[in-house]
Amino acid sequence: MNKFFLVLIVVLGISYQSNAQLFTIPSWDYNWDQKAHEKGQIHFSYGYGQPRLDKNLFKFQKDSIDFKVVGIGPFFWKAEHGLTRRLSVSLSAAYILYKSEWKRMRPDPKYGYDLPFRYGTTLHDISANLRLNYHLFVNKEWDVYIGGGVGYNHFINKDFTDYAPDDSTFNSQFKIPYPVSYEMTFGVRYFFLTRTAIYVEAGLGKALIQGGFVFKFRHRKRG
Repeated sequence: MNKFFLVLIVVLGISYQSNAQLFTIPSWDYNWDQKAHEKGQIHFSYGYGQPRLDKNLFKFQKDSIDFKVVGIGPFFWKAEHGLTRRLSVSLSAAYILYKSEWKRMRPDPKYGYDLPFRYGTTLHDISANLRLNYHLFVNKEWDVYIGGGVGYNHFINKDFTDYAPDDSTFNSQFKIPYPVSYEMTFGVRYFFLTRTAIYVEAGLGKALIQGGFVFKFRHRKRG
């Protein structure tokens, strides 16, 4: 009987040790979660910004009849990699869709007198910047940082009108900026979950203020 209990204790001990090793998460699996930002971490984020500086692009038509500018965006996407505990590099992209409309008095071919006809243009504003962030304060939940970057701005526009077909290639003559994109921001991230955060940034760029979500991905921290 004593031998039975001895064998049982040994078997239980081996089983407990095996289970402990099986279900114990390695120490490095905790290390990457200890900070909101750390060397080697990868962050992906997306957000939305306001306000847009719409009418600054379309000043040429601002005195036209029923002039208006509408748009959606800017939408932001970022992919960031931690270079050190203080410094990270990221690729930042943005997209805005503008649509401007106005009316112009033109002779109507059917009635022979001037009537207001609709004119307009659509503009796709796409930019991509290489950006550096310096992280001022970091703990497990908060990440306070400043960032800046430069890159390329690409514009695609198409004019439209409901006037005669021979006037369908008119030039809307809006003001296209230089094809250089830039941003300088101050930002804060709050990780309400271990790997998910909300962020807010304020500064110069496609919008004065932007906000959205950040997702942190695992990296294996060595040492």
